[in-house]
Amino acid sequence: MIKNGFLTFCFSFIPGAGQMYQGYMKRGLSQVTAFVLLIALGAGLFGPIAVFAAVVYMYSFFDSLNLRSQLKMGICPPDDYQFNMDELKGLARLAMQRHNLVGWGLVLLGVWGLYSNFIYPWVWDLADIFGYDNPVVNAVRSLINNLPTLVVSVIFVYAGVRLIRGSSPKKGGELPQELDEDFTEYKGE
Repeated sequence: MIKNGFLTFCFSFIPGAGQMYQGYMKRGLSQVTAFVLLIALGAGLFGPIAVFAAVVYMYSFFDSLNLRSQLKMGICPPDDYQFNMDELKGLARLAMQRHNLVGWGLVLLGVWGLYSNFIYPWVWDLADIFGYDNPVVNAVRSLINNLPTLVVSVIFVYAGVRLIRGSSPKKGGELPQELDEDFTEYKGE
């Protein structure tokens, strides 16, 4: 049964509610859960992750309207969770294969948490104790305020240099055997 278009539009402003109004409970539940989880993580530990909540919000809004259009055309997509267990198992398998990448991500997340929840407030407390006109406190405060920008800039420069240089050949400087057999030197005709 096709629901009221105006109410669908109004419910679309709440992540997952538009889907639930149209009878897609699992789909709506997964979207509202993702939205609330990202907001909670952003408010509690890692502020910039809350940006992804905006992505989920926009996706949910347009998915709700798209779902209504599909239902009007007689296409009834199945009501399933947006993130089913098979996909999560695939993510777990990928995490096991790329454990270094996951490890570095966790290290960066931990460093950011330490910076934003410990170091940054501590420096402002020092400024309160020693005064805001103290040159040492101002220098430390300036360094701490600009530290994230410095770290991200260094990472970008490093990544850019790695991309420019490209990957180095295997040990010994020779091509692998399977590539060496098919290699034909260009004579420059």
